[in-house]
Amino acid sequence: MIELNWSDFPNFSVSEFACKCGCGRADMNSEFMAKLQDLRNQVGPLEITSGFRCKNHPVEKNKKRPGAHSAGLAADIAPLKARRYDLLTTISDMRFKGIGVAKNFIHIDEGHPYAYRPASWSY
Repeated sequence: MIELNWSDFPNFSVSEFACKCGCGRADMNSEFMAKLQDLRNQVGPLEITSGFRCKNHPVEKNKKRPGAHSAGLAADIAPLKARRYDLLTTISDMRFKGIGVAKNFIHIDEGHPYAYRPASWSY
């Protein structure tokens, strides 16, 4: 895995994306992060509710195959200032490949070999 230069993404930190299983890995894809930074530039502050997930993360362990989070190609986000509708409109305009809407977060991803994309869904 290529080490990210986190200074390329001034509104995010490695700790926000660290796997919450305890391993602390944050192996995010640089192209995904650039797109996420562009989203942040357009809509304002975002809370990262879930970033990278290693194969031992409880959510990934319950899947048949690891998902986009485990490839560093996904994040679950919540707007801190923008309205959810405006955030969703911008996400759609930017053509993220996966968009999942839950009560407290919005999942965005750039696909994964095991995922059927493009797709949108609700939880």
